[in-house]
Amino acid sequence: MSEATGVYRTKAANGLEFAFIDKGVGKPIGIPRDQYETKGYKPTYDNLPEK
Repeated sequence: MSEATGVYRTKAANGLEFAFIDKGVGKPIGIPRDQYETKGYKPTYDNLPEK
């Protein structure tokens, strides 16, 4: 598991879901939901606040 943590989630107009993670670089980085879940980031995707 990575040291990065989930910050929030969004859904694009085309239906794709993204999670934004904080890796300590100043700005959250967006990754696809499946990658977020595969990497085991916390909190779980469904518990991230929507933005």
